[in-house]
Amino acid sequence: MRSKMGFSLLEISLVIFIMGLTITALLQMLDWSHLRYREISRGWQQRAGLAEIRVWLREKITSAEIAALNVKAINEAIRLPANFFVNDLKITQHDDATYFVKLGYFEDRNRNGKPESNEQNDRLFCFRRRS
Repeated sequence: MRSKMGFSLLEISLVIFIMGLTITALLQMLDWSHLRYREISRGWQQRAGLAEIRVWLREKITSAEIAALNVKAINEAIRLPANFFVNDLKITQHDDATYFVKLGYFEDRNRNGKPESNEQNDRLFCFRRRS
């Protein structure tokens, strides 16, 4: 009887194929996790920007500086994340001390500087001046 030493070419080819599939799957998982991390980071930055806008609007309304509220003033006064812009601001006075502020903002994903339907969002704030 002759003993068989080593591996056949078929066995080695199969091992290399399985290793290739495993490495490909790992690389795709790393790329997916990087995209997910960027999305979470961008969401966090947007929420921080909206919080700063809310505080700034509240200060302006409580100090009766309503005439100074406009889109340009918000974009200049508040440091927003990259590609995040305010494009619309509507202020409605409900009674003497209550104001509704509708803020239109967009994240310019395609970097053309214009809000598009899939980039546009609105936020409604209600502020009340203290008497």
